[in-house]
Amino acid sequence: MDRWLVAIRRLRSLTFLVTVCIVTIACGLVGQESPSSPAPSPTPELKSSSEAAEAFLRLWGERRYDEMYDIMSTTAQTSISRQDFVDRYRAIGEEATITGVRYELTASPDPNTTPLPYTVHVTTLSFGEIEERGNMELIKESNGWRVEWSPALIFRGLTDSNFVHLFSQSPRRGTISDRNGVALATDARVWVVGVVPESIENIDSLVATLAQKLSMTADDVRSRIDLTLPAYYFLPIKTLPPDTADTMVTELHEIPGVTVREQRQRFYPYGDLAAHMLGYMTEVSAEQLETLRDKGYREGDRIGAAGLEGTYEAQLAGLKGGTLAIVTSEGTVARVIAEKTPTPGKDITTTIDVNVQKLSEDLLGQKKGSVVALDPNNNGILAMASYPRFDPNAFIRGLSASEWEALNSNSALPFLNRATQASYPPGSTFKVVTTAAGLERGGYSTSSRFPCPPVWYGLGEAFAKNNWQSVDRGALTLSEGLMASCNPVFYEVALNLDNQDPNILPSIASSLGLGQPTGVNGIDEAAGLVPTPEWKRENLGEVWFSGDSVNMGIGQGFLLVTPIQTANMYSTIVNSGLVRKPLLVTKIASPAGETVEEFSAEEVRRLEFASSTWAAIREGLTLVVASPGGTAYNTFVGSRVPIAGKSGTAEDIVFQDHVFFVGYAPREAPQAVVIVALEEGESGSREAGPIVRSILESYATSGGVRQLSD
Repeated sequence: MDRWLVAIRRLRSLTFLVTVCIVTIACGLVGQESPSSPAPSPTPELKSSSEAAEAFLRLWGERRYDEMYDIMSTTAQTSISRQDFVDRYRAIGEEATITGVRYELTASPDPNTTPLPYTVHVTTLSFGEIEERGNMELIKESNGWRVEWSPALIFRGLTDSNFVHLFSQSPRRGTISDRNGVALATDARVWVVGVVPESIENIDSLVATLAQKLSMTADDVRSRIDLTLPAYYFLPIKTLPPDTADTMVTELHEIPGVTVREQRQRFYPYGDLAAHMLGYMTEVSAEQLETLRDKGYREGDRIGAAGLEGTYEAQLAGLKGGTLAIVTSEGTVARVIAEKTPTPGKDITTTIDVNVQKLSEDLLGQKKGSVVALDPNNNGILAMASYPRFDPNAFIRGLSASEWEALNSNSALPFLNRATQASYPPGSTFKVVTTAAGLERGGYSTSSRFPCPPVWYGLGEAFAKNNWQSVDRGALTLSEGLMASCNPVFYEVALNLDNQDPNILPSIASSLGLGQPTGVNGIDEAAGLVPTPEWKRENLGEVWFSGDSVNMGIGQGFLLVTPIQTANMYSTIVNSGLVRKPLLVTKIASPAGETVEEFSAEEVRRLEFASSTWAAIREGLTLVVASPGGTAYNTFVGSRVPIAGKSGTAEDIVFQDHVFFVGYAPREAPQAVVIVALEEGESGSREAGPIVRSILESYATSGGVRQLSD
C-alpha cells in the first residue's frame, strides 16, 4: 500500500464532503457524454423482476443514466437525487476510464424472483475489461418492478460514504542516448523537499532554515506553505537535482517539520546540450487530452514536445499502469478493483557523439547560428548545435508564467532549431552546384577557363556586377574559380545555362537535395527554396529574368537552404553523387536491450555525373584551403589534418550578412563533414572557418573527438 500513501493522504481532506466529492470527481464517461442529457422517456410498466433488471443494465450500457434512475425503487430514489445519481455514474466513468458496459443476466421463469444474479463486463482504457458479479435486489411497486439500487451495483463494495479512485502509476520513460550509450535524456531520482504542517514546531524558524538550505528567499518558502490546507498534507517546497549530495538530504531530513521524498522525473544530464535535438516535455493540454485519453494520459501528465521527445513520444512513454480502488472517507483502500503493471518505455540510440556535440556548442558559444557535423560514411549526425537554445530541465522544474513568456516572446527565437529550420541564401557554398551544372549540362570541361575581372558585364553595361575582389585573377578553371570564389566565373556559367534553359540550374540544385526536407529522422525541418521560372510566376506574378539565374549562380536571389541541407549536399559530393537522408536515430530498443527497430541512412538517389565532375569539385574545395590563392588558406594553413571546404557570405532581404563555412577531412577518406552557419558576420573563412577547423582536427585525427578531459 506504500505507493498509494501520497494520493490517499490528499484524498482524506475530502472526508467531510464525501458525497460532494463523489459527485465532482469528474464529468462522465470518457468523451462520450453530451453536456446535458435529453429528458427521460416515460418508463413503461416492468412486469417482472427479470424485465426490470434487464432494462436497468441495458440503460447503463447505453449511458442513459436519467432513465436508469426512473427504474429505481422509491426508497432508493429518496436516498439520492436524480442529478447526484447521474453525476456519480459520470464521475466514476471518468475516473475508471470506462468506455463501455455489457452484461449477462439469466432471466428467471418466475416473474417474482429476487435477487437476480448478474455479470457486468466493464471496458476501461486503463485496465481493459473488468468483470463484476453481483446480485440485484428488486421490489414490486404499484407501477411495476423496480431496482433496489445501491452504489454496490456499480462496483462491489462501493457505498454512499466511499468512492472510486484511480492511482495512476507512470512507467520509466525511455532513455535517449548518444552513439556510445551516454545518456542525453533519462529518468533520474530526485528529492522533493516539503513540509507537513502538523509537524511544524516553529514556522518562522523553519522558513528561515529552509531558505538558507535551499538558496531561496524566505518569502518564496513561506508562499509554498499553505496553512489553510489539512494539517497532514505534504506541501512541496523545492525539487533538488539528481546530483544532490546524500549529506544534504540527511540534513534536510533532520529539520523538524521537513519531509524529503524520493521521486523520479525526466532529467537532462548535460543541461541545454543538444536541446533542440532532444526537445522538452510539457504538461499535456486539454486539446491533447481529447485524443490521448485512450492511451492513458490524464490531466497533469507530461508529454514530449518538439525534438526526439515529441517525435518518439509513443515509444519513449511506455504504457501507464496503476490501481483502481474503492477508497473510504478516512483515506484507506477498501477494495482493489483492478491493477495493471506499467510497461516501461523504449530506449532510443542516436548517432550523436556527445563529445563532438559539446565541442561544437562550446566553439559556437553565444554566436547566433548553428553547427552540423555529419559522418559521410553512414550519413549519421555527429553533432547538431543551435544557439540561442533553452534548458529542457527548466520545463521539468516548472516555468513560471513570466519565465515562459520571456522564452516564448524572445526575438532571438531560442526554440528555433537553426540547424534544420532556419533557411538562408547559401552564398558561395552554392558554387559547387553551379560547377556541377556547368560541367554536366553547360558544355564545359574541367579545363575550360573563364575570366575573373573585378567587374562583370555579361548582362550589359547597365547591369554591371562586381566581383568581391578588386583585382583581375586572370583566366581560371572551374576548380580554380571555387578556389578564388570568383563571382564572374559563376555568373558566366549561370548565364550560359539560362540561355539554354533557365530550369537547368534549379534542377541540378534539386537533384542535390536542395529545396526539400532532407528526411532526417526524428527532427522537424524547413524545406528551403529552389526558385524556378514557374515558382516566380505563381508566387510573385513576375517573369523569370536572366539576372535571376545569374544571382542563383553565386547562391543569392530567392534561393534558400538550411544548414543540414548544405551538410548533406557536401556529403553527397564526398560520396560522388550518393544522395541519402541524414541519420539521427539508429535504434529503438526494449528496456531489456532487445532491438525493436533499426535505421540506416536511406538512399534517395544516385546522381550519375561524370567522375571528373566530382573530382573537379573536390579539387576546387581542396584549393580553397590548401592553395595560397584560396579564400580560406590563411585560416587553415598549418592544420594537422588535410581539410577541404568552402566559405560563403550571403545577404538576406533585410541586408543582414550571414556567413558560412563547410568543410570535410581528411580529404582522401573523409570522416566528418562540418558546416558552421553564423547569422551575423563578415567573412565565412575568418569567422566560421576556425570553428570548422577545430572540430575537424579534433575528430579526424583519431577517428573520434578527444575526451572532454583531454
